[in-house]
Amino acid sequence: MDSSWEVACAKRLDELGVKWTRDTSLKLQYRTEKLRLRNYIPDFYLPEYDIYLEVKGYWTEAAKWKMKDIMVRYPNKIRLLESLEDIQDLTVPVKCTPYDPKKTVIGKK
Repeated sequence: MDSSWEVACAKRLDELGVKWTRDTSLKLQYRTEKLRLRNYIPDFYLPEYDIYLEVKGYWTEAAKWKMKDIMVRYPNKIRLLESLEDIQDLTVPVKCTPYDPKKTVIGKK
């Protein structure tokens, strides 16, 4: 795990009985602001829900851009968890974070 928040998320998923995986070979493509093609490795994948979880507390502008592009390229596949409270509030069924390019604010916390 890369952070204490990811450890907390894994524990919460286990408490909920949700199967999850962390697989560094699982990569989602996105484009940078300079339109370079890059790979994003999700923090968690939930196979029962076909949803990827991103646990993030601090957002750089580059990270915000990346996540917006990921959410456009993979609609209804990403769940953002931006605080320990978000992790604790996670329930089943796990649902994706709705994304509307005109309304959604990434990195709001």
